[in-house]
Amino acid sequence: MAAGRVDVAELHAPFTHQELILREALGLAADVEINPSGGALAANPMMAAGLIRIGEAADRIASGAADRALAHATSGPCLQQNLVCVLEGA
Repeated sequence: MAAGRVDVAELHAPFTHQELILREALGLAADVEINPSGGALAANPMMAAGLIRIGEAADRIASGAADRALAHATSGPCLQQNLVCVLEGA
């Protein structure tokens, strides 16, 4: 894997067009798997939507499905507001 690349991205995009905008804004390559969990389109729980994106990204690393994952959050308490984090396995 190239330096700085991510394998998977969990984006808080409760509307379809937001996923396209975020992919471009974050510079994600075409082969990056976006929201394999279904993302906020599948489930968008109030107050925890951003935290779930982080948990889903971490789960992909823990399961061995990804070496590096990006998580994006735009809503929720507990430092989930306007957050982008990159997680990497050991």
